[in-house]
Amino acid sequence: MVIEKIHAGLTNLPPAWISRAVSRGGTMANAQEIRKILGEPLPEVVDPSTLSPEIAGFFGARGLLERLRKKLSIFSRKKGGKIIPAKNTIASVDEDDNLYVGVDFLAQHGDDEELIAGIVAHEWGHMMSDLPKGVDWSHLTWDQLHAIRRDEEGDADAFAGRAMFLMGYSVEPMVEFLSSMDRRKKDKNLPCHKYHNFATRAAIIRESFEAEERAMKTAKRIFASKDGTGPKVGRIIGAG
Repeated sequence: MVIEKIHAGLTNLPPAWISRAVSRGGTMANAQEIRKILGEPLPEVVDPSTLSPEIAGFFGARGLLERLRKKLSIFSRKKGGKIIPAKNTIASVDEDDNLYVGVDFLAQHGDDEELIAGIVAHEWGHMMSDLPKGVDWSHLTWDQLHAIRRDEEGDADAFAGRAMFLMGYSVEPMVEFLSSMDRRKKDKNLPCHKYHNFATRAAIIRESFEAEERAMKTAKRIFASKDGTGPKVGRIIGAG
C-alpha cells in the first residue's frame, strides 16, 4: 500500500517533519514533493490503453496537449517531460517536469480549449519555480509554509496569464473556472491554505495577461518600420 499524502496539518505535526523528509532519499527529498504534500495528493496514473478515443486524442502526438507543450516550451525555454493521463487531479507536475492531466477534467471540459490551455499554462508555470531544494524548513510555522505555497501558486498564475496572451487565448474561461471552484468550496465551507483568494488569483492572471499585451505593443512600436517589415532585432542588439 502506497501512502500518497500525509495530512500533517490535521495531525498538528510540527514543521520539523519536513526537515526529516528532505533529509531522506527518494521522492520525498525534493522541494516539488514538499509542495505536493502541502497541496494535493499525488495523481493516480491512468493506463493509456484504457482511455476512450476522444480522451486518448488529447494525449496523442498531434493532440491539443502536445500542441500546447510545444508553444509553452518556446516561451519558457523548458522542454517539459512526458504528458501523462491521470486521476484525482485537474493537472499537476512532478520534479522531472512531467505533466499529469486529469482524464475526468478532460471528459468534462474537453470542448473548452482556452480553459485547458490556461490550466496547462499554470502547471507549466510551476516548472519555472525557483524554490530551492534541500532546504531545512523546520524553522518555519505552518502559516509560513502555506504562505510559500500561495506565492508559488501566484507565480504560476502570473506565468499562465502571460503565456495565454502569447498563445492567443483569452484568460476569461480560466477565471470563470476558478470562480466556480471557489463557489463550490464556499458552499461546502472548505478552507483553502494553498491558494490566494479568488479575487487575488483573478487579478494576477488578468494583470499578467495585460502586462504581456502592453509589452508586445511596445515592442511593435520600437521595432516596426513604416513599411511594416521592421528591422532585424539581432542587428539592433549587436549595435548596442
